[in-house]
Amino acid sequence: MLLAGADLESLLLESKTTAPIFNPAFVRRPELVEALRTDGSRLVTVTAPAGYGKSSLLAEWEQVEDRATGWLTLRVEDDDPAAVLRLLAYACERFASAASSVFTVIATSRDDVLGRMAPAVALVLSQCERPFVLFVDDLHVLQNPECLDVLEVVLGGVPAGSQVVLASRHHPTRLARGRVANSSAHIGAADLRIDPAGAARIAEEAGALVDADMLQDWVERCDGWAAGLHMCALLSKRRPFESFSDDAVLADYLYQECVRDLPEDTRQFLLQSSILGAHIPDLCDAVLQRSDSARILRDLETRQLFVTADRAHRAYRLHPLFREYLTGALEIEAASSIPALHQRASSWFAERGQLPAAIDHAISAGAFELATSLVTVAALPAYEAGQSATLGRWLREIGDANLLLNPSAVVVITWFAVLAGTDDDARKWSTLLRRVPDDAEAPGVTVPTAKAMIRAIMLEEGIESALADAEFAAELEPLDSPWRDPAVQILGSTLLHAGHTERATTVLSEAIHMADAHGNPATVVICESEFALLAIERGDWEAADEHAERAMQAIRAGGIDGYVMAAYPHAAAACIALNAGRRTAGLNYLASAMSERHRCGKAVPLLAIPTRLLLIRAQLRAGDAEAAELLLEEIQEILPPRRVLGSLGHRVSDAHSLVRTHALSADRGSPSVSLTAAEQRLLPLLQTHLTRAEIAQRLYVSTNTISTQMGSIFRKLGASTRSQAVERAYELDLLGTPSGVAESAD
Repeated sequence: MLLAGADLESLLLESKTTAPIFNPAFVRRPELVEALRTDGSRLVTVTAPAGYGKSSLLAEWEQVEDRATGWLTLRVEDDDPAAVLRLLAYACERFASAASSVFTVIATSRDDVLGRMAPAVALVLSQCERPFVLFVDDLHVLQNPECLDVLEVVLGGVPAGSQVVLASRHHPTRLARGRVANSSAHIGAADLRIDPAGAARIAEEAGALVDADMLQDWVERCDGWAAGLHMCALLSKRRPFESFSDDAVLADYLYQECVRDLPEDTRQFLLQSSILGAHIPDLCDAVLQRSDSARILRDLETRQLFVTADRAHRAYRLHPLFREYLTGALEIEAASSIPALHQRASSWFAERGQLPAAIDHAISAGAFELATSLVTVAALPAYEAGQSATLGRWLREIGDANLLLNPSAVVVITWFAVLAGTDDDARKWSTLLRRVPDDAEAPGVTVPTAKAMIRAIMLEEGIESALADAEFAAELEPLDSPWRDPAVQILGSTLLHAGHTERATTVLSEAIHMADAHGNPATVVICESEFALLAIERGDWEAADEHAERAMQAIRAGGIDGYVMAAYPHAAAACIALNAGRRTAGLNYLASAMSERHRCGKAVPLLAIPTRLLLIRAQLRAGDAEAAELLLEEIQEILPPRRVLGSLGHRVSDAHSLVRTHALSADRGSPSVSLTAAEQRLLPLLQTHLTRAEIAQRLYVSTNTISTQMGSIFRKLGASTRSQAVERAYELDLLGTPSGVAESAD
């Protein structure tokens, strides 16, 4: 069975979101299942060490459940909040079709994932008319605390009559909060221990004849451990087996005994294939350089040796504890073979377009040159999917020294650091980019122009220096390069803000035509927003409306509402609507732009400052002078120190005058609801159970700072509790669903 890229992606997704067939070799627990189904708990946690039958309990429950069901088995590579949310949405599609709308959301920051995507999934679940049960297995693989943050928000949407069942090796106490905490049930290892009657059932299913005394001994020695009893039965069936070694650790001893009598070829198959998360016959053949993997996997499943298959027998899975033993044994017996195994796995996945898996295997192989090349291609999809945690993990594991050996990678990563609005990362990578020689071989990019464009949008040496860099990049970037229209757009923007308006208009128009030809909506958005700014400044509101609408059409068509430039056209649209007396529409656009502006900060002053200049105009028209003053303060923080800014500097001075004039003539009225960037980062975390000290750790600030910011949020939103603040934030669209989710919810 040869798998193409799309087929493989579908198979891997199905392997995580399809419930396993209940294995009759394990004890049935119908009374326990029925008690959990009918006690009304929205959240059920099943916690026990490996091998106690957690997955078996969930599979048995899923098999007898008459409500709609969804299933998710998490794996190590899913330890990313955006990845968890997308998998949850996919698992929920069976009973909540609107969950699919989350797949199109671009969430380029942690705030977007927790503040937009997680509430979107929660909303879909809360509006689901059919009762459902969602099973989530192997929750313990999630080590990133932000994964539990988003899962907690999602759990808040589970309606009465529906349940979420979580299985983990560790008790996820953090997830029990609010109304979910008041409707939860917990099953532990003691509830899953097998008694002698259950042990007899296991022995019978395995075909082992064992007397009652021996069964009692097994139960006592294994302390009711289901996996241990199953291994005892398998061993007893194959040869006389009476007692355990007193000197051995129980699990290791039993696994060694189970594997010892296998044919050496089969044992080696298990050892070498243990590096894989999913056992697909084609993949195993490629990695182990053989052609009979399908036969061996079928045989192992028949032997009940901790190998299970999906319903179509296209993919197999080793029991996690069995796989842990095998990988440990492989490290001892043949550590030198492991890099080659991972490298072959990486090649197999890369050939089929599954870059995340290919990157993980390349890193495990120590093939950092290959991993770097793959990351260069995979960075944009990871960025657009909101999987910044995964992208960050790849970069850490590859290491700066290895990344610097690939100039193309440095250019791409620098662009994403800048466009994600991550100021520290942008500074770091723009500094590292400077170290790359101009004549370095970098397929797909031109190093000197990349450096020049980055310097220009960061205004590192002032507007005139930025203009010189932009002129250089636009002149040197090849006509057929995908970086050509961004280079021309940057030139147009620097011309505009350096005071060369007439030429800027010509160049920005040229950039739009190029972007249309290249299919680059981001360039169109920025250029049309710049035109809207000019039209607003000269009072041509009709032209401004046309340009702003074209920019927003480009955002919708390109699906880039999570990009760094999204706030710019929304700020223009807010000004236009408020000027026309369409206050409700204007305030909606303004709320969107204000919540989006945090993506557009110090890393991109050439974009961040004009965006805030339009926001100041909109806030003054809305009558919120305090918000306008806040935006002025942000501009001062973004402005490069001691740099000449030309017309951009004049625009900032004009904004100061507008705010002063408004302050003299206007009544302050009610307090502003506009949040600072720091308060906007804090707001999504108010949805969680986290204490102030824990939030402070998340945001790398002091507890006192969090207390001050929380008090300010409460004051601005007219709230006295966190729950009230969150409710008010939803009303104001400061938190909430991405575009299209609410309208299509079940």
